[in-house]
Amino acid sequence: MTGPRTPSYSELVTAVRREGEGLLAAARSGSDAVVSTCDNWTIADLAKHVWQVYANVTCYVSTRATSRPEKLPEMPVGDPVDLLAGQLDDLVSALSDCEADTPIWTWVFDAPDGAIFWARRMAHESAVHRFDAQSAHGIRQPIDTELATDGIDELIDVVVPRVYQRDQVAGPTGTIALRATDGDSWLLELSPGGVRRSELIDEPDATAAGTSSALLLALYSRVPWTSLELAGDADLLERWTSGLSF
Repeated sequence: MTGPRTPSYSELVTAVRREGEGLLAAARSGSDAVVSTCDNWTIADLAKHVWQVYANVTCYVSTRATSRPEKLPEMPVGDPVDLLAGQLDDLVSALSDCEADTPIWTWVFDAPDGAIFWARRMAHESAVHRFDAQSAHGIRQPIDTELATDGIDELIDVVVPRVYQRDQVAGPTGTIALRATDGDSWLLELSPGGVRRSELIDEPDATAAGTSSALLLALYSRVPWTSLELAGDADLLERWTSGLSF
């Protein structure tokens, strides 16, 4: 098992642009297409959701907010995909005007504030939703290995703890090994109140092996766990992630 290795700030901002453009390209293939990976939203619904996320983060970053703003942007009237294209430009511009350690409010209370948090979060938000948009049109392009690897780190260390706290999750108990065929591995201990990394698991209850992209997408419930190579109590993986709302 290896520790977290976040890409550089410039690499993350580049990923936001790349993945956002990929999302837009798929969205322009038809905004009425059904996004089965997002509760059967339409592409238009997905574009509205991502617009709001991008707009909120642009607000935090561009104003150098040190606390959560009381008023957040409201989506104007217009074509959701066109509006999303403009908001992606605004987000990338706002991030590019910062340094990695520029102080900015985040919702992680025990981690350093900074623009890199939002660059990282938006890179992974964009990558997963790019996959959603492409899937709606029958395309399943994997996420870049380095980005997906960091996405798994971020999900384990940042996103999942927030979801447990926010939703008062009572998760299953057990041990899991995630083994990427393109490089990394993660050993996890699950408890009703959270998840933690471990280096002491000799025989995990469940093991999932696949590319970093496939592992990340399974963790986000974008692909079924059964599409990976599984061993042990495979149902544990499904019980864990099905109880999380991202």
